[in-house]
Amino acid sequence: MAFEGKSPVDSPGRIIGLAVFLIGIGLLVMVFVWTNQTLVAPAVSAKQPINWGHIGTQLAWDIGRLLILGFLAAAIAGRGAQMYAAAGRAHAERRLPLE
Repeated sequence: MAFEGKSPVDSPGRIIGLAVFLIGIGLLVMVFVWTNQTLVAPAVSAKQPINWGHIGTQLAWDIGRLLILGFLAAAIAGRGAQMYAAAGRAHAERRLPLE
């Protein structure tokens, strides 16, 4: 049994997938901006000794937080791309003829 023409695409699924993907990309951009603002040289005066413990701890917390946020943003963008692709495959699988 042959099917003619293309089946309709799952438009709501594709729109939602694209929206989630764009939200994830926006979050990634936001993490990059936060990284640029956060990871700057600390302001220290020449007359006071440098508190390496405080600077190291603050740097470790900032890097850890940015890595977690970047990972989550990338996961959201990836999930949106998967949703977009799955919306097109759902109709393709239904078109297969039953034997």
